[in-house]
Amino acid sequence: MLIFNTLTRRKESFEPLDPPRVTLYSCGPTVYRDVHLGNLRSFLLADWLKRVLSFLGYQVFHVKNITDVGHMRQELLDRGEDKVIAAARRAGMSSRQIADHYTKAFLEDEARLNILPADLLPRAAAHIPQCIQLVERLLEKGHAYLAGGNVYFDVRSFQGYGKLSGNLLPGLLQAVRVETDPHKRNPQDFTLWKAAEPGRELKWPSPWGEGFPGWHIECSAMSLGYLGERFDIHTGGVDNIFPHHEDELAQSEAAVGHEVVSYWVHGQHLLADGVKMAKSTGNDYTIRDLEHRGFDPMAFRYLCLTVHYRSRLNFTFGALKAAQRGLSHLRRHAEEEIWKGVELPSRGAGREW
Repeated sequence: MLIFNTLTRRKESFEPLDPPRVTLYSCGPTVYRDVHLGNLRSFLLADWLKRVLSFLGYQVFHVKNITDVGHMRQELLDRGEDKVIAAARRAGMSSRQIADHYTKAFLEDEARLNILPADLLPRAAAHIPQCIQLVERLLEKGHAYLAGGNVYFDVRSFQGYGKLSGNLLPGLLQAVRVETDPHKRNPQDFTLWKAAEPGRELKWPSPWGEGFPGWHIECSAMSLGYLGERFDIHTGGVDNIFPHHEDELAQSEAAVGHEVVSYWVHGQHLLADGVKMAKSTGNDYTIRDLEHRGFDPMAFRYLCLTVHYRSRLNFTFGALKAAQRGLSHLRRHAEEEIWKGVELPSRGAGREW
């Protein structure tokens, strides 16, 4: 089996660390709203990969995290804003209630798309001690520093920073816009632990005072904790490559001192009428939107199969209608093949047959 590795930018022969066992980690949803179809394309990729590996005889152990705290861009993190808290405030609910609600909705969406459940669905908020331990480890190894009550990762301390995304450090100042933070040694450094502002709902005690983990450290803590210091495959969307997976790779490898992930696998964007699907553009269709328009959610799964996962897919309702017709034809053909040669009971036969 060949697999395209984002890290090496080439197809490689798949060789698991401990065959027939395969360890797989997927970045799951941030549970502050319904996931849109673009998010679900990424989860379909992980599902297809898992099914192919299982078909080939591998025993796949799949971990998919639930981000229920701390997911925000660096400029929002600098101001202490949190998507889950903001959504809970708008809905008049607690952060735990909003996270539980959208976690349930996400699992229902996956079931509608016939996505196999992950073996583990760890929640970030339940792994704060592991995040703190990992931050302490990075501090001890000289890859992090404390400033202004926050703990930052020192990107210049990690020689391989940029190797996943190609966004290399010498050009990073010009390539990436970041908000000014007077506490940082370098503008590119990212937050591992953020001091909590007064009145913040989601906060925990730490050696550096009350606060909460950065988005990237959560995935490192959970993947290392459940899959060990070496595992086979990490999946996600191309949006994750930088900064999330680049930062995750850096802090994980800095903590353990060696390569952690053997194969990085990323799926391309889903467009809607030629524009990237996103909340900000107002074209963030959900599974429920499709159902309200009379579509079978499996038609979306069928549509995604018509385009290579590393190619952009332009979603239109016309394309979805064609996919639904194709799905109906496939089902009819499958039923015909299943019943071919089966002798059915006569009309007057008994009920037990």
